[in-house]
Amino acid sequence: MKVLLLGSGGREHALALKLTSSSTKIDLFAAPGSDAISLCATCLPFGTESKDIIDWASNHCPDLVVIGPEAPLVNGVADELSNLGIPVFGHPSATSRLEGSKTFAKNFMFRHGIPCAFSETVRDFPTGGAIIKDWRFDYPIVLKADGLAAGKGVVLAQTESEALATLKSFLNGRYGEASCTVVIEEPLFGMELSLHVLVDVNAERVVYCMLPACQDHKRLFEGDMGPNTGGMGAFAPIPFLRDEDIGRIRTELVEPTIAGMKKDGLEGRGVLFFGAMWTADGPKILEYNVRFGDPETQVLMQLLDEDLPVLLHSVATHSLGQNRVNILRDTAICAVLAAEGYPEAPLKGSVIDIKSPSCHIIHAGTEKDANGWIVGGGRAVNLVARAKDLEEARNMVCSDIEEKQVVWPGMQVRRDIGLKALNHARANKTVADGWE
Repeated sequence: MKVLLLGSGGREHALALKLTSSSTKIDLFAAPGSDAISLCATCLPFGTESKDIIDWASNHCPDLVVIGPEAPLVNGVADELSNLGIPVFGHPSATSRLEGSKTFAKNFMFRHGIPCAFSETVRDFPTGGAIIKDWRFDYPIVLKADGLAAGKGVVLAQTESEALATLKSFLNGRYGEASCTVVIEEPLFGMELSLHVLVDVNAERVVYCMLPACQDHKRLFEGDMGPNTGGMGAFAPIPFLRDEDIGRIRTELVEPTIAGMKKDGLEGRGVLFFGAMWTADGPKILEYNVRFGDPETQVLMQLLDEDLPVLLHSVATHSLGQNRVNILRDTAICAVLAAEGYPEAPLKGSVIDIKSPSCHIIHAGTEKDANGWIVGGGRAVNLVARAKDLEEARNMVCSDIEEKQVVWPGMQVRRDIGLKALNHARANKTVADGWE
C-alpha cells in the first residue's frame, strides 16, 4: 500500500512509526515530513499546500492519504484529493468548519442540543464591549478567535479590563482574519478530557469508534500554572473514568454530534476530537477538532492494537465495519520536552543530548545536522512510555527526566503529567467528585 502522510510534527512522527510497524507492508511518503520521519518514510520537497500535493498525487496515485494538521483540511485539500478518486483519511472542508470556525461549531451544538457553554458571537467592538460590561456569568470570560490561530486564539480573561483589551486586539487583527470574528463564552469548570472518535458518516451510513479518553496538560508549568501551550503532555486512559461515565459521553456528546453531522449532510471520513469538560452537570463540549490531537496521538498510538493502514483506509473509503477497535489494557503517557522561551519565543539550535532513555522518543520539532539532533521548534521531543498502569508509566517518564536521558540547555518539561489524576484515583474519587 502506498501511503502519503501530510504534516511534520510529533503527531505525524507517531503516526508514521505506527503506520510502518503494521503487518501491512506500506511504502510511506511524507509532505513535508521531518528529519526524524525521513528514517521511516520518503520525505517530499514540499509542504501541505494544495497544488503540490495534488500534482504529486495525480502522478503517483497513492492508495491512501492521511492528513495530520487541520489547515489542509479546512483549506479543502481532502476534497481535491477525493475528486481524483484517492482515498483520504481526513474530513471534507464543509465538515472541517467544525474546527475552522468556532461560530459554525457553536451553532452546530446549539442546533442539535449538544451540551456546551453559552456564547455570543461578535464582529464589532461596541457590541462585544456591551456584552462584556453586562457579563452575567462567572469569570474568567473566555474569548476565542473564530478561525484557526495555531492553537493560540483563546484567552481566559480574569477581569473586565483584560476582556475588553483582548477583544480589541482580536478585532484589530491580532490573528488576521481568524480573529475578525470573536466568540465570547461562559467558563466551564471541572475536569477536562480529550476524546477521539473515528467517524465514517455519509448519506447511507453512520459508523463510529471511540478511542480511549485522554487528558492533556495545556499549561506550561507544573501545577497547571503559566501560559497555555499546544500541550505539555498527556496520558490515557483516565483511571477513574467508569464505564457509566463513558456511556454518558457517548450518549450526550458523541451520538448527538454524529447524528447532527448526518442530518446536516456533513460527511465524516476521519477522526473527530471532542475537547470536553466534565462539569457539575455532566460532560459538555469545549470545542471540536477535526484531526488527531498532539500530544494525544503519541499516547493513542501506543495503545491502539490495530493494523493502522487498514483501519484508516476503511474510514477513508466508508467501509469501517466495526464500532470498536482493539486497545491494549495498558496506560500510555507522553511528556513534552520544550525549548527555552516556549511558547512565545522558543530558542532554537541547541544540541540535544540523547543517552539511553527507557521511553520511546517521538520527535516533534527537531532537526539533524553534523552535531546530531538539534532543537528546531517549540515542542521538540516527546518521551512516551507504556506500562500496566498510570503509576508505572509515570515512573518511567520521570526516571528518564531525572536522569537527564534527553536534555539540552534551557529545556522545559513538566514532571507532573498524570499526577493529579493518579492522586484522584488513589483517593477513590470518581469523575463526579471535585477536581481540585
